[in-house]
Amino acid sequence: ASAEAGKAGYDAVQHGARRMPPAPPTRMTIGQILDWVARTPGQPHAIGRYQFIPPTLRRLVQRAGLSRETRFSPKVQDSLADLLLMDAGLLRFEAGKLDRHSFMDNLARIWAGLPTRSGRSHYHGVAGNRATISRASFERELRAIYR
Repeated sequence: ASAEAGKAGYDAVQHGARRMPPAPPTRMTIGQILDWVARTPGQPHAIGRYQFIPPTLRRLVQRAGLSRETRFSPKVQDSLADLLLMDAGLLRFEAGKLDRHSFMDNLARIWAGLPTRSGRSHYHGVAGNRATISRASFERELRAIYR
């Protein structure tokens, strides 16, 4: 998560946003965040610890069965990120059916701050995206979590 949100953590808003949300994201509801997105077109809207972009946020909220009134709390953000981990193949990785480097590449396709095998972001240069950690650091972190 630090590769995406940095020190702002759960209250992170993409650095290119010219008009910030009216409150820290963790004090807003999902509906308020989506309303902010609608009111501020033409700017980056990645938000929260995992830098959810609007289409992904909408898809995950629907998948999780959350309402517009749900607060965008750390717990909610973590549960939405868990869905993305599943999409990346977490269960297959844990079962030994997906190798570490393929899992890392799957994660890098989800989170632009993570490097692919090339060492660059899958989204390098798109909306200012770049890998914010090295592949070696990424692998070390993954090994520390999943021994």
